[in-house]
Amino acid sequence: MERNSGWSSTTTTRVGAADSDIADSMVGVRPRCVGDARTGRPSDDGVHRMPTAVMRSAAAVRADRRILLLAAGTVMTAFAIGAAAQTAWVYGNQGGVVPVTDRILANLSAVAAMLLILALTGVSLPQRGALTVVAGVLGAGVTASGVRFASQLALDVYVDPSQSVIVAELSSGAAVAWVAATMGLAAMLSQRRLRLQVVNAAQDRLRIELALQALQHEEVRVRREVAEGLHGSMQQRLVLVVARLDRLLDSVGDVVGPDDVELLRQVRSEIETVREADVRATSRMLYPDQLEVGMVPAIRSLLGRIPAAVNTRLGVTDEVRTLDDPSESRLNRSERLLAVRVVEEAISNALRHGRAQVVDVRVSLVDDALELRVSDDGRGFGDEAGPASGTARLADRLRLAGGDLRVTSVPGDGTQVVARLPVDSLRTATL
Repeated sequence: MERNSGWSSTTTTRVGAADSDIADSMVGVRPRCVGDARTGRPSDDGVHRMPTAVMRSAAAVRADRRILLLAAGTVMTAFAIGAAAQTAWVYGNQGGVVPVTDRILANLSAVAAMLLILALTGVSLPQRGALTVVAGVLGAGVTASGVRFASQLALDVYVDPSQSVIVAELSSGAAVAWVAATMGLAAMLSQRRLRLQVVNAAQDRLRIELALQALQHEEVRVRREVAEGLHGSMQQRLVLVVARLDRLLDSVGDVVGPDDVELLRQVRSEIETVREADVRATSRMLYPDQLEVGMVPAIRSLLGRIPAAVNTRLGVTDEVRTLDDPSESRLNRSERLLAVRVVEEAISNALRHGRAQVVDVRVSLVDDALELRVSDDGRGFGDEAGPASGTARLADRLRLAGGDLRVTSVPGDGTQVVARLPVDSLRTATL
């Protein structure tokens, strides 16, 4: 069955939520923070180089240049228009005729010259040293002042200026350009500091993510080793103990009394039960059967152990089958284990608390995440009942992995558990 089913509900308990990456949209750079997709071993390649890479990225350089030119141009334009208006007002009160338009055009030519020099000298580039930046600002001011005065002469603002007028116009023009360029640099550096803070925060989050992935990888490794130890050495030892008890029973049948023989047979039976049931069950709890083959085989093995009186259905989409292909699985062990644990917990609650007779499991792929839906026809629960402690712990695990878990139930009409588990290999491929 490859269809997806929908269920109506009246009571929904949300027990987890995905966090968002605060740095992706601003800086446009996210280093690869996962390792091999089969082993789940995390790698910190690129994390330590993240601030430098982001600060020197093309997007960051364009943003710095834009804020520098915008701030400096705004300040310089305000000075240009304000100075022309002030001159017109002062000389107008004295009965003189002031060419306001020509003065504004001359001042705006200085704005254009300053912005052109700032852009050409590359003072906004992060690799520029302090001396280069200072030289660029000084050059922009001098050029803007010279262009302004030349424009004033060309537009007949001054016909035959005196030496004092020349010095005043050149010095005032350079000073205004330097102030505007300095304010533009201040705005650019402020934005750069803010960007660096965001990048550092994202880097800290990536380090936490890597640490969590490392812990999950280590947990899976320990679970597997302990499960293999129980299934291998522990069972072998118990088999040897049972064999020795069999030989002992054969040899002491005529020596000890019937009660002692019966006691030995009971001990043998209890040891056999421990070996066949308890050790196997503990081994499956630590590391589910068929998990090494894939997530879907492990879920199928889990459903196969449910009593025949309970009707079980499993639906898996083609996308999930491709993702979980045993020959080249893109799900790491941690993701497979967590997905199987979600299904196992939902089925366990359905059978123990809901008295379910039908359990339906659906596994699909939504965007870059697995979606696991487990529904049953059990008794359900109302608002007063929350998720079980095991479900709450799984919700925490899913939240740490960037996913979430929702439990929806209608009293007397069953329960539905929906889990979303992001797949690291798919998230990395979309970046």
